[in-house]
Amino acid sequence: MSMFKLLAVTDQASCPENFWTQLQLLAASEIDALIFRAKELPPQEYYRQASQVQKICRAHHLPLILHTYQDTCRQLDTYKLQVSYQQLLRQPWLRSQVQCLGVSVHHTDEAVHAAASGADYLIAGHIFATNCKQGLPGRGLDFLGAVCTAAPLPVYAIGGITPANIGQIKKTGAAGACLMNSLMTCPEPAVLVQKLRQALL
Repeated sequence: MSMFKLLAVTDQASCPENFWTQLQLLAASEIDALIFRAKELPPQEYYRQASQVQKICRAHHLPLILHTYQDTCRQLDTYKLQVSYQQLLRQPWLRSQVQCLGVSVHHTDEAVHAAASGADYLIAGHIFATNCKQGLPGRGLDFLGAVCTAAPLPVYAIGGITPANIGQIKKTGAAGACLMNSLMTCPEPAVLVQKLRQALL
């Protein structure tokens, strides 16, 4: 199996059908990890939903990464957390509270600082134009390559990634790709994941 990883990021707002049904389909696909992102939820509701997501992921032996709420990591005894660069600046002590910390970056200097602050991996975006960031051009492959060079960490690309362009992502030296909108809205996520894997061969 390729070392290049595919990560799914949840987004309930873009999910046209039942979110939990989509999550079951996603967990059963060949993704490498799931990031449960739901920044719009208050902390207690995030914890409640995250406990359900955790059960689904465990049933499929799928690694789960929580988002934003470090307290939920402790409550659920799962210590992988994804945060924004701004959150890392506000809470530099986060690194000591989790086993694995991912940071989202949008500039190479952010990547360098996040690496120095103890991040274990980075998510860099958005690379291509995407529905999630309408009207904003993607930062492009040169940006992604610069982040991969600047930070001695695994870098995952996000933003507008498809089977048609994922090969270009791999060539930059990225460790993998994150997909949100396409996996949330796809009627058969397992088929899309297969197409992405085939495009990497």
